[in-house]
Amino acid sequence: MVSHVNDSNSKASETSQIAAEVVFVGNHCNFSDSLIAATSQELGGITSVLFDSFAKFRRMVGASQGSPRALVLDEPTLRGLSTDDREFIKGVADLSLGLAFTTWEFGIASHADPLFRSSRASLFPLNVRLDVWLSVVRLIAHGGNYVCPEVISTIKAEDHSPLAGDGSLTRRQMDVLRLVADGQSNKLIAETLGLSIHTVKLHLHNGSARLGARNRTEAALRYREMYR
Repeated sequence: MVSHVNDSNSKASETSQIAAEVVFVGNHCNFSDSLIAATSQELGGITSVLFDSFAKFRRMVGASQGSPRALVLDEPTLRGLSTDDREFIKGVADLSLGLAFTTWEFGIASHADPLFRSSRASLFPLNVRLDVWLSVVRLIAHGGNYVCPEVISTIKAEDHSPLAGDGSLTRRQMDVLRLVADGQSNKLIAETLGLSIHTVKLHLHNGSARLGARNRTEAALRYREMYR
């Protein structure tokens, strides 16, 4: 069973009457009716609700006898959390937290966030296949934990120790930019270095930023000027 509370003018009393075991908070571009309906069917007898604002989640928890077992937030909601909201999440007992990100940079940053690390938050991209989405949400609803492999591999691949004599680029950023300067595509770079394409893009993005480059071509030119 799933309920929708997405009217921005709905009264607090209406929201407070809702109790659910799994709560989704996000906009309809990310959590569509069809996605939530499919998720509700997958969860079976576990009740769920969709809110379009974190404030409604807070009102529900404040008015309910018990706490939900799981909370899944989309990236816009996560970006909009206040310090007080974050403290509120910490205060909800035995809450499984799921973070559905849109951009890889934000996903990786969320993995390093002390709040989300301490709560063992699950982390996964919104654009995964439906069967993967359903499996992940079902795992979260039952108290499990999942972090998508691409985030983990990116963090492991990123060597934050700069090379000797270089105070700017990490080793992996140097590797990626060297191959970019040689004219290789992201796919070829990924195959050469044994990385995912997402990881290559992240190293390229971060390396370009460190060089002050605005695009791939400028990053290649600056790399040639500085390191060749």
